[in-house]
Amino acid sequence: MNDKDAFAIHQIEFNQLNKDDIENSSKFVLQNYCCYEPKLDVNFYLKYFIYKLLFDTRIIELTDFLEYHYDYCENPEKYYSILDLEIIPKILEIIENAEPNFQGRGYYNEEVLEGGFIESEGVIYNWDLDYPKMYHLAGLKKLQNQFKKRIQIVQGFVDEYEEKAMTKPLKWISGPSQLAIVIRELINKGYMEADKTRGEINNSRLSRELFKAFSIEDCDSPKSIEIYLSSGNKRYQKAKEVFDKRGFSIPDADYT
Repeated sequence: MNDKDAFAIHQIEFNQLNKDDIENSSKFVLQNYCCYEPKLDVNFYLKYFIYKLLFDTRIIELTDFLEYHYDYCENPEKYYSILDLEIIPKILEIIENAEPNFQGRGYYNEEVLEGGFIESEGVIYNWDLDYPKMYHLAGLKKLQNQFKKRIQIVQGFVDEYEEKAMTKPLKWISGPSQLAIVIRELINKGYMEADKTRGEINNSRLSRELFKAFSIEDCDSPKSIEIYLSSGNKRYQKAKEVFDKRGFSIPDADYT
């Protein structure tokens, strides 16, 4: 299990990116290396995320980095669990093992691949994103105290999520499909705005925002809402048809 669904991964594989793709990408996104699956190290994306969190993101931007992965990952609940149960303990381990190492790098009987990857005994790794390299950099640059501050930021982010998850200010007494249709209509008619990606509503983010704001009957995850938000989805079309048959209509926001 490579935990890709817990992080924001670029939709396009790294070796197929063009100049426009790169320029339009967030600096927080993880590159897509699915071309190396199924041999790719099962912990690769976890290591990659930790490396970006510790070494490749300014500490003043760390909250934005954490929020970006929440907004664009496929499984936000899993994301928070990994932050709490795996990433914070791993950073503590890196602090404990921080020490410069000039004895060389690499893996046994390795074969060099594209993009800084190597294959060793049937598994594909990337030394620059692996834990021994992190131990070395942390010790060499004496980053232990800064990493402790980063842990505080991550822990605060997790705590805030848990507090929000416990308190949902609004109660929706119908189901997720009805909420999705009403909200989508309000957006379409100009009463509300939603975050967009490349001109299209980010239904994944919108569903998570609704899930946080509403206590919804028979709704255990944002995905239960998301499937009804896209006008191209058959479930949306079927639910919308019920509303239309019952004469549901919202005038445009500029209606006079």
